[in-house]
Amino acid sequence: MATDQYVEGELQHLLAEDERITEQGIRFVRTDAGIALVGEVESADRRDAICRVVAEAFPDLPVQCNIGLTRVHEPDEVEEL
Repeated sequence: MATDQYVEGELQHLLAEDERITEQGIRFVRTDAGIALVGEVESADRRDAICRVVAEAFPDLPVQCNIGLTRVHEPDEVEEL
């Protein structure tokens, strides 16, 4: 299934407004086979949920999940004011 404007519009709507994911920071790019999801999220569970919801919504569209994880950690030093 090739991506067309209808599918792209539905994908944008799904990513931004589906209550299970509501993700503004993820975008998709066309690939030869389908689409690739790209961006960063805070956890592997979140990444997996986004990829699962998109794959379920578009079962005939090959989805490659290229979502990375944001590296969040506490500061090493205390900032003095």
